[in-house]
Amino acid sequence: MKLEKREITLNEYDSLKDVFYTEKALIGEYLTALSRCVRKETRQELLRLCQEATEDMSLVRDLMEKSAKEQALE
Repeated sequence: MKLEKREITLNEYDSLKDVFYTEKALIGEYLTALSRCVRKETRQELLRLCQEATEDMSLVRDLMEKSAKEQALE
């Protein structure tokens, strides 16, 4: 069996998609930690980080949509 070398490239959309799903996973981990933490200060920090991650995720989603439109025009 002969293996062929294939050129695999990531475009902007694929990279943004990876960031989007990483942020989504991070939010899930923050929420898991939030459900287990006891200290008020820790809960506040986790909520702040969760909000920051959701804002980043929204920005990345907007960039993904823009990238997909640009890619369709090419």
